[in-house]
Amino acid sequence: MKKIGIITVSRTYNFGAELQAYALQKKLQLLGYNAEIIDYLYYKHKNYKQTSGSKPLVQFSPKEQLKKYLLYRIATPILDDFVSLFSKSIRNRLQNFESFHLSHVRFSNQYRSLTELNNAPHPYDVFIVGSDQVWNPATGTSLSPYFLEFAPKDKLRMSYASSFGVSSIDVKYHEAYKRYFSNLESIAVREEDGVALVKQISDREATRVLDPTLLLTKDEWCNVIDKPQPLPEKYVLIYMLHDTDAIINWAYHLKQKRGLQIVMICKRAFANKKYPDIINIEDAGPSQFIELFSKASFVATNSFHGTAFSVNFNVPFVTVLKKGKANNSRMLNFLTLVGLGNRIVWEDVAPERIFSEDWIFSDFSNSNNCLSYEKENSIKYLLDKIK
Repeated sequence: MKKIGIITVSRTYNFGAELQAYALQKKLQLLGYNAEIIDYLYYKHKNYKQTSGSKPLVQFSPKEQLKKYLLYRIATPILDDFVSLFSKSIRNRLQNFESFHLSHVRFSNQYRSLTELNNAPHPYDVFIVGSDQVWNPATGTSLSPYFLEFAPKDKLRMSYASSFGVSSIDVKYHEAYKRYFSNLESIAVREEDGVALVKQISDREATRVLDPTLLLTKDEWCNVIDKPQPLPEKYVLIYMLHDTDAIINWAYHLKQKRGLQIVMICKRAFANKKYPDIINIEDAGPSQFIELFSKASFVATNSFHGTAFSVNFNVPFVTVLKKGKANNSRMLNFLTLVGLGNRIVWEDVAPERIFSEDWIFSDFSNSNNCLSYEKENSIKYLLDKIK
């Protein structure tokens, strides 16, 4: 059985990051491989140690460097520790994330610095850099771990659904990226923009694959639900990455039309705005996140992973976008890919102008076929490259 080490963004207490990391590891295990997450702390983690070799590709001004240091190394840890003393929601949220890690994620030994990562013996036959914005040029630390420079050159090194997080990269960084790409024997990205960037920078072909969260079925995801929560029988679920009244209005409209209660997954555990007749869930971890999506009657979101789980779980939804935002393309491309482009609505369009029962609760037969096809191709990429 081949042993696979996956490096990606994890331990960030972010739903999307944690779930994509788990999903790739779990899918590889289901395919018969011995897979684990290489526990290299993300640079924003309070225990991460910057070293001379971990300088970012894009050099920030001294003022920006000081700001980031004060934010991530001083202010955030102190604030988290202080607020958690008085906030049950924060304590529960952290506990729920840690419980998910302990119960469902297999980690390697922990590496708190690039030096530790580079100097460690890594007992893997295959190294994979996973999903999330691991190749974003604006990342505040070295990109070398996410191009597997630490991995032995005689081992298979590849990417799966890695993202630049941007649609273009300044030409002055192309040589650095070209050198980075030389470490990878095969390249798979999660966006069409990524395919184009790899070609432009290195003249190499990249394969577009699905986000790892879409490789698992609803039943496989529901296995991470450890302790079911008391929830309304029927509810609209709100999940917002940025606050907008447009999504709140959609939820209220569904409440009026269908008699649904409203539940909101809060992006943080404190200082959340309170809305009449909306249940705020501030302490959810990844397991609770999955349960909330799996049992929802309807979802209103502006998140990619909120959209992805709605599609995967066949939950009727709207993805509410603000015109002109740079990250809209990810959701637009995905929903077009699975034939659900009509689920996109714009913030400036009121629900009552476009709502109809037939449209809003249409079935997922066609999108399931499209998703199944894309999933087969994505799994084939993994199997063909790992062998």
